[in-house]
Parts: sequence; C-alpha cells; structure tokens
Amino acid sequence: MNDGRHAGGNITALRSAYASAFRAYLVANDEHGLHAAYELGRDAVARGLGLLELAATHHDVVLAQLDDSCQAEDARRIAHAAGDFLQEALSAYEMVRRGLGETLQAVALERRQAAMLRHLSTLLADTSLAARSLSSLKEALQLAAEHGRELTHARWCLAEADTGVRGPALTSAVSGSPPPSVAELTRQAWAAVLRQDGSGEVVRVSSASAVLAAPLAALDGGSLGMVVVGSEPGREFTDAETAVLAHIAQMASAAVERASRYAR
Repeated sequence: MNDGRHAGGNITALRSAYASAFRAYLVANDEHGLHAAYELGRDAVARGLGLLELAATHHDVVLAQLDDSCQAEDARRIAHAAGDFLQEALSAYEMVRRGLGETLQAVALERRQAAMLRHLSTLLADTSLAARSLSSLKEALQLAAEHGRELTHARWCLAEADTGVRGPALTSAVSGSPPPSVAELTRQAWAAVLRQDGSGEVVRVSSASAVLAAPLAALDGGSLGMVVVGSEPGREFTDAETAVLAHIAQMASAAVERASRYAR
C-alpha cells in the first residue's frame, strides 16, 4: 500500500515537473529547455519509474498543451517541440538505466566471486584435507583449478604442484578443455614462473592467446607449482580476473605446503 502511494507520488511529481519544463521549452525553444528534458529522464530513473510511465507522462503533458491551443500553427509547433523534448528525455533515461543495470550486474558478480572465494578458502583451510597427505594434494589442486576457471571466466585452468616428497613428482588437476598445445604452454608457464624468483606475480605466458600463470609459492619463497588459465580466442583477462587468480594461487599455496609438510 505504501509502495503504491510512493509510486503514485513519484509519477505526480514527475508529471508536474515535466509540464513546467515543457511549457518553458515551448516559450524559449533553447538548449536550456532540452537540458531540462535530459534531467527529467534521469529523474525518472532515480524515482524508479518505467519507460511506459515516462511516455505516458509525456503524452498527458503534450495533450494538455494541445487542448489549450486554438490554432493549427500552435499545434504543429507543439508537436515538433514535443518530439525533440521526448527524444532528449528518453536518451538520458536509456543511458542512465543501462549504466545502472551494468553497475548492478558488476556488484552481483563481485558478491558471487567473494562468496566462492570464501567457500574455496574454507575448503583449502580444512586441516583434514592436509592430514590425508599426498592424496589431498590432488583434491586441493582440483578445487583451485575449478574455481580458477569459473571465477576468471577462463576456457580452461590447470593447477600443478611439486611437493618434493619422495623425489620430484608433479601432481596436476585440470578444469575445462585445454588446447592441444597445453603441454608447450605448461612448459612456458613453468619457465615464466621460475624466472620471477619468488615474486609471486601473475605472468602472461603466451601473446598469441591470453594465458596467465600464477605461481604457488612457499613461505620461504620457494616454488611449489602454479595455476594457469587460458581464455577463449581473442579474449583478454581483465585486471579483476587477474587479481582473483593471484588470490586463488595464494590460498592454494598454503594448502599445498600444508599437505607436503604432513607427508614429510
């Protein structure tokens, strides 16, 4: 009931402001009047009004002006001015509405990413996971690969680690569909990660397609492995996705190091 009264009050307020601004535009017919129309379009979005409500407001205001006119010349002038006025209001409405929609989508995506990262952090921090020794390493890497691919919107993700237990032995997990050249990309990724000398930064592996590698680093700076993601052809990873990959690698690093310590 209160929502209905609120919506009705918003429409009434918009109609009053619209009628006043349109009358002023009919007299001056200048850029100031069109700017007023632009602001009315923005105001309609702010009030939570729909496009149909804005169109109905415009229709009622113009009809009232035509009813007050008694000459054909006035009617033509009003109709012409109405078109320009409405176009300005609609352009502002559409631009603000689109921007608002994109902002809401971005906020929803960030919240979803944050929730998934919290979930991954809980899973990787589970001490029972580490207590299962090397058998848990594959599980930890698989979790990193699956979350890495989904949260960076990658085509594929590879997580690989070398614990050094019982001699050098790589353990890896894959999510998605790696390309046929994944073995060469993995070799390049290892080389790129090792060249960093423990800096922990995400590095670009291939310039031909967007492939990023985030190192898994031990507390002493040693290299434990890496998480590699590859995008669809022609798509670059965003700064936000790169930051998410780095965060996943940090969490996976702790899980891998715990698993290797339990194994020893």
